[in-house]
Amino acid sequence: MPTTLGVKREPAPEGGGIDCDRATTARRVWLSILGFSIVVLGIGSVVTFGWMIDETRFDRPSPELDEFERHVEKLPGVRRVDTERWVEAPTFSNPTSWMTVAVDQAGLPGLLDAACSTDYPDAITWSIHVRTPAATEVTLRAAPTLRNAADRDARCPDFGFDAVRLVGELDRVVPGLAIQPAIWEEGRFALAALEEAPSAGYTHLLPLIEHADDLIAAAGIAENDAVEIDAMNLGLILEPGESAEYLAMLSRLAEDHAVSSYWADGGGTPIDGVEKVQIIAPDRQHRAIEDTVRSSRLHIAELPVRFLEQ
Repeated sequence: MPTTLGVKREPAPEGGGIDCDRATTARRVWLSILGFSIVVLGIGSVVTFGWMIDETRFDRPSPELDEFERHVEKLPGVRRVDTERWVEAPTFSNPTSWMTVAVDQAGLPGLLDAACSTDYPDAITWSIHVRTPAATEVTLRAAPTLRNAADRDARCPDFGFDAVRLVGELDRVVPGLAIQPAIWEEGRFALAALEEAPSAGYTHLLPLIEHADDLIAAAGIAENDAVEIDAMNLGLILEPGESAEYLAMLSRLAEDHAVSSYWADGGGTPIDGVEKVQIIAPDRQHRAIEDTVRSSRLHIAELPVRFLEQ
């Protein structure tokens, strides 16, 4: 008679199956939580990175800034005040305070005095739009003042030049134009013409060159410093002592050779690495224009001259 061998099974400990099921369930729950957390962190990182790339701002209103805004609005000559205060990803700290003010020329000294004497604790970035009696629009921008500075001068907007005197000189020299004076990153004093629509030529900007020495003196810039003129149809570096020669050459180019646009490197770092003079003018004038540039005593006289399509 065949013999059947059986496997003797030990009875499971009482409650062992339940504990095993609980452990398995707990592991699944924690793995789900971990997976969900990783997904959330990943999404959060992507969103934060997007905010950083887009420079997304998050408003951080301040009662102190609102109070200072109301004080500035009451100053003589002030026509409009706008303020912003925000933080940016990823730190969401160290708020940036920005104040934009439109003011008449007569009210500019009082506005700057208020800026220097304010008790507002945070650093402020200033953007001031000044309208002069001759309808000149001057835009002044200053980097953030020092945070919590006890020194009055350290809290004053630092434009890098004497803003009050320069605005007065621009009112006299270029009535009706919109100009933004600035100290650019390389430390060069610049006068940029802000033109909303294309202009016909550059002759309306020639007073900036004719009176460059007066403007430099008013700004308190050293006499041996260059000044850059930047506009839609005119761009150049004006070296010390070149005002009269440059004015004569540009006047001749416009009046005698129908030049409508003139840009010269001669002091900067051009994108293609080649300093040059670039001009827009009728084809028939090209030879005479190049002869005029070559015969000048300016620092750009030997640069290559390139003619652009009209």
